[in-house]
Amino acid sequence: MRSRAIAAALLGAIALAGCSTPAAGSAAAPDRAETLWKQRTDFVGDNSRVIWLTRAAGFGPDGSYTLSLQTAAKPYAVTITFDKLTDKPFDQTDFTSPSTLLLGTIGNLGAVHVEAPGHSFDLTAAQATKQLGYDVKTLGRDEQKLAAYVHILDD
Repeated sequence: MRSRAIAAALLGAIALAGCSTPAAGSAAAPDRAETLWKQRTDFVGDNSRVIWLTRAAGFGPDGSYTLSLQTAAKPYAVTITFDKLTDKPFDQTDFTSPSTLLLGTIGNLGAVHVEAPGHSFDLTAAQATKQLGYDVKTLGRDEQKLAAYVHILDD
């Protein structure tokens, strides 16, 4: 019985290690853009893809935040909640770039909310569109636009 428990624990560790993804900044820009492109989705309710896209967008390592999907009524939203930030203070952290990537690669996403104790950040699709100078949803419809945006972020 003990050997079965050890084998199960070992298999679990191997499975978890195989599921890990590199940090967003560790992948080369073309690879990151390609994987974001392949994982894009039309719906906030596609939770497995939304989780993956949040990871790839660069919000931080797995386990450093929780996700909440607001899918009951428009504007559909994603809330990313940090218990604490590990790298730098909230006010010095760029949430605009990863939020823009989410807004672009999730078709019906209307807003991204980021929260930490005593702090919040919000970005809507309309705000991201204004900042980019073109429709943020283009990032999910035009692979070359997405690649160019990711290249700028990763330089």
